[in-house]
Amino acid sequence: MSLKFRIPAGEKIIVNGAVLTNTSSKAMHFSLENDASIMRERDILLPEHVKTPFENVYLYVQLMYIEPDNHDAHHKSFQDAAQIAFLSTHDNKERNLVFEVVGLIGEKNYYSALKLLQKYFKSIESKAEESAD
Repeated sequence: MSLKFRIPAGEKIIVNGAVLTNTSSKAMHFSLENDASIMRERDILLPEHVKTPFENVYLYVQLMYIEPDNHDAHHKSFQDAAQIAFLSTHDNKERNLVFEVVGLIGEKNYYSALKLLQKYFKSIESKAEESAD
């Protein structure tokens, strides 16, 4: 079963470490027919945008996912980042999040770890917006 994507004009995606840009003025449609690591531009965190220990964890999970050739170096950095994130908080939910992400990485389930962290970031954003209102 294939996975179908719609990529808006000008958007970038990463497929197995290769950056693809839709240079068309229209949306691009494609199907992925086999297993591959794929990330949309909106889900990519650039190193210069990392501001928190949990974002640093996300960065290294992302790098393990899209750069498997450099897995060992990224995994070591991930372990350091996960330890710092764990020690940076006393919130049990956040500490459990670190354990869950570490477990998913142990299973080599990078995609699920990224999705879990994205959900956490969205919950933090929602709380910040509620506080601002």
